[in-house]
Amino acid sequence: MDEKILALGEQFAMAAIDGNEWLSALRAMAEMTGSSHGQLVGFVPGEVPFNWINDLEQDQIARFVEQERGDPNINVRVRASLADPTFVIRSEADYHAVGRGPGFDLYREMSDAYNISDGCQTKLMAGRDRFIGLSVHRSRKDGKTDADTRAIFAAIAPHVRSAVKIQIALEDRGTAVLKGALELVGLPIFICDETGDVKAKTHEAEALLSSGRFRAVDGRIGLPHRRDEIALLQALARRHLQPLGIETLIVRGDGKQMPMVVDICRLPAQPWRFNFASDLLVVVRSGRRWHEAAPTILRAVFGLSVAEADIALALARGATRDDIAAARNSSVQTVKAQLKSTFAKVGVSREVELVSMLGEMLRL
Repeated sequence: MDEKILALGEQFAMAAIDGNEWLSALRAMAEMTGSSHGQLVGFVPGEVPFNWINDLEQDQIARFVEQERGDPNINVRVRASLADPTFVIRSEADYHAVGRGPGFDLYREMSDAYNISDGCQTKLMAGRDRFIGLSVHRSRKDGKTDADTRAIFAAIAPHVRSAVKIQIALEDRGTAVLKGALELVGLPIFICDETGDVKAKTHEAEALLSSGRFRAVDGRIGLPHRRDEIALLQALARRHLQPLGIETLIVRGDGKQMPMVVDICRLPAQPWRFNFASDLLVVVRSGRRWHEAAPTILRAVFGLSVAEADIALALARGATRDDIAAARNSSVQTVKAQLKSTFAKVGVSREVELVSMLGEMLRL
């Protein structure tokens, strides 16, 4: 049996390298334990990032996950292992011992419908509020697990974890490749997770850290001023849950330098991603990029209207009031009134002061 387990371990390792043979390896594990299905699954709160089960249709798995979402109040198997360290084996007796959750009946009905009510399981990796689990599921024909089945399963589990670690290492190489591509963009860009842990950064981002405009503490992205840092970390957490779109923050700092515009977007997840990566791009628009960011900054920081911001920037670029009125198809009196409102919002009293301030801040 030891030789067979080692051979299966090699099969899992090759699955990690190839990336397309995980279901075959899970099927071999199921056969070795006399079970119908092998499962490798990831859990985070309210989400199941991946769920691989051999010989079940993907739409069946998707429907199952849609109903239970890895919720320990529904999924009795998750509940049974929730507080466990890695490699603790749980099986049918533990499923019955966890008590009754509000959704357990639903889970049992689903398990009966898919004929996967029995089996055993363990955690392969765990961290924070997430874990990767390994299971075998048994049909009514297979029967419940016995001590020999659980012993074989326990012997296989460390080999599967080694394969998972290989897969994660290979996926993390993708971050390095992405960083190399982003260097060509010439922008300060951080690649991080939803908690702010920095996985990679461009040279321009390193320069921001050196200047003190951003900071990194224990590898986590931060800002010098607490209010800005809280806003940034909250935006990262929000964007982690939103696969589409960009969230833009204005980092105001101490008010002595032009605020920074920070765009946060979530990178597309790989279809089978072991490290739960919801990698986020934090793109800082500053310096030579102020031209495109300036209207956003003026509206957000000073409360200018779209028209007021456009007129202020046109003045800073050297346009006259007549030029601005003609370009906007409005009268000089309208431009004058909008400038007066702008002066009050920005805190200056004359046009020359506004032009001087914007010229210095925006380096126009």
